Amino acid sequence: MNKMKVFKVLKKIVVTFFILICTLLIVGLIYEKHSRYKSEKIMPNGQLVEVANHKLHYYKKGENGPTVVFEAAFDPAGHLQWYNLQQEISKFATTISYDRSGILWSERGDNPKTGEKIAEELHSLLEQANVSKPYILVGHSLGGMLLRSFVSKYSDEVSGVILVDSQTPNDEEYLSPELYSMVNQGLPAGFLKFANATGVARLMFKGMFPDTGDYKYQNTVMPTLIHKSAHGVLEEQEEMNNLKKEANKIKSFGSIPLSVISAGDSQRFSSFIKDENLKMEMVNAWEMMQKDLLKLSTNSKQIRVPNSGHYINQDQPDVIIGAIKSMISETKLK
Repeated sequence: MNKMKVFKVLKKIVVTFFILICTLLIVGLIYEKHSRYKSEKIMPNGQLVEVANHKLHYYKKGENGPTVVFEAAFDPAGHLQWYNLQQEISKFATTISYDRSGILWSERGDNPKTGEKIAEELHSLLEQANVSKPYILVGHSLGGMLLRSFVSKYSDEVSGVILVDSQTPNDEEYLSPELYSMVNQGLPAGFLKFANATGVARLMFKGMFPDTGDYKYQNTVMPTLIHKSAHGVLEEQEEMNNLKKEANKIKSFGSIPLSVISAGDSQRFSSFIKDENLKMEMVNAWEMMQKDLLKLSTNSKQIRVPNSGHYINQDQPDVIIGAIKSMISETKLK
C-alpha cells in the first residue's frame, strides 16, 4: 500500500513536471515569435548593398581622411562591437564596419564560409561603398585571422593592418592536447539551436555588452536580433578548422605596416579555465602566438595592453584609437 502511494506521488510529480516544461516551451515559442516580429521593425543603422546575389549590411561613419575597415571577431554582434570606436575614429578618418554574411542584418547568401569568399564579399562591399583606397584594416580575434585572405588577395589596396588580440591559425602548435581540446570545443550547437527557437538565446545574450550608458544601443539591438546571427555564427564554428588551414597558408604581408595589439590581463582566461597550470599555459602560449604574428610583416610592432581582456575595444579603446592614429601618421595618409 505504501509503495502504491509513493508510486502515485511520483507519477503526479513527473506529470506536473512534464506539463510545466511543455508550458514553458509553448510560452518560449510564442515569446520568440513575437520578438522576431518586433525585430523586423528595427531598421538597420547602416546601408545594404548587393554582393554575390545577397545583401550585406555595413555601417559607415566619417567622411574625411583615410578609410579604416573593421573586421569583427567570432561574435553574433557583428559590426556592433566596433560601433563606439567608430564614433571616435570617424572624427579623423572614414570608418567602415560590416556584418559578415548571416550575421545581424546581412543575408547569408550562397557563398561558402571561406576566407577567400569572405574577403571577396568585403572587397565588393567596399567598392560599392565608394570609399577611398588604400585601406587600413583592423581585425579582432577571428577577424584578424580572416584578414589574411584580404591582404593576400588585395595587397595593393592595403596601407596598413592592425590585429587586435588576433587569433592565430596554428594554435595547435602552441598548446598541449588537453588545452587545445578545451579552447577549441566550441559552442554547444544543439543547445544553441534549441535556445534560439525558444527565446532562451535572447536571455543568454542580454548582457553581452557592458551595462553602461555607452552601450545602451548595443544592449537594445543585440538581444532583439540574436536570432538572425545564431545560425551564421554556428556555421563559422563548423568551418573553423577549414578557415584555420586556409589562413595558415598565408605567411606574409610583405612590408605592409603591421601593429599587433595584445591583451595582457593574466586573469582573462579564468572564466573558462579553472586549473591554474592550464591557465598559466594558456597565458604563456597566447603571448608566444601574439609575438609570432609579428613575423607576418617585415615592418611590424607589438603593443601590449596589460590591464585588458580579450575585448580590448571595450576595456581599453584608447589603445586602438592611438594605434590607428599612429598607423595613419606612419603611412602618411591624410
